[in-house]
Amino acid sequence: MKNSYRDAMDALRFTPEQKADMVEHLLSAPAAGKVVRPLRFRRFAAAAAAAALVLSLGVAGATGALDSAGEAFAGLFGGGAAETEIIDQIGYPIGASATSNGVTITADAIVGDTYSYAIVYSIRRDDGEPLVSQEVLESGDNALPLTFDSHDVTPGNPLAVLLGGGGGGYSRFYDADPNDNAIQFMEVWTFSSPIRPGKVTATFQGLYEASEDYLDKELLAEGPWKLEFHMAFEDSSVSLPAGQDFTLNGMDATLDAVTLSPLSIMVEYTVHQEVPQAERENGLEDGENDPYAPFRDLPIVITYTDGTTLEIDSGNTHIGSGSGRAKCSIGLVFDTIRPLDEVSSVTVGDIVLPVSAGG
Repeated sequence: MKNSYRDAMDALRFTPEQKADMVEHLLSAPAAGKVVRPLRFRRFAAAAAAAALVLSLGVAGATGALDSAGEAFAGLFGGGAAETEIIDQIGYPIGASATSNGVTITADAIVGDTYSYAIVYSIRRDDGEPLVSQEVLESGDNALPLTFDSHDVTPGNPLAVLLGGGGGGYSRFYDADPNDNAIQFMEVWTFSSPIRPGKVTATFQGLYEASEDYLDKELLAEGPWKLEFHMAFEDSSVSLPAGQDFTLNGMDATLDAVTLSPLSIMVEYTVHQEVPQAERENGLEDGENDPYAPFRDLPIVITYTDGTTLEIDSGNTHIGSGSGRAKCSIGLVFDTIRPLDEVSSVTVGDIVLPVSAGG
């Protein structure tokens, strides 16, 4: 539909690991790395019917829950005492669990900020036996070849539903401790609209061991699993001074907001020109004639006090076009968590924004 470019839409970019995850969940991105996402917290696929299911709901403090968020996320964001200390300050242990067909999934901990979150789950067989073979455990290069038929995190309160925008993220399986029978599943998600705290429901269906290309799968546990907990964490985000005008690929633009936390960054800006309409095949943009590219091609660089820099070149991008302008945002969850007092500045285009830990 040609007028669809005039409506709010998502133009998301994913890393190769993210693309593999999306392929498995039937949300593969087009060649240019973009996908239009519907409005919701997380929905890779519809949940299966709940009739005649053996299900056990858990609460905080369930067996297998860890004592701290830092322990649950150990090594996932750079490692070291500094990472653990920051996560303990801004994250929370959860401990909610659900059991189905002899397998228990526990939501261990959550860490988040205004626009992003990460959740770690543990999965274990109740009889104490390993969930997968030692060969499978040794086959994964930081990611085990496992997948869910579907998994979904949705708000339990209608008021918690996001009012607009979209999101993007990734997930992976890994083994945090070779000395126990649990494996871990982590999901990371970024939205273009602020996350509203409140009760959420996480549902999982069909856990599989998958081939390298994810075309062949072997069922490990059918499920389903349903966990209820609160989207709660200490938001350590700071807002940097905005409102500056700049030029982006020859177009006039305005920097609307820059929000920074130890976990992520979100840059919001307005381009005073609409995204041009373009012919699309099968509802997807032509990768060689991408109308979004000039609008999201915004250089963003974080400079740290030790002189190192981080260039934001693979963030999740949302673009809504209409009324003669394009509202854009670029968000990214960092691979390494660093305290804000180690950040010297954020440069957006040619605008340099000094950063102080106090905001």
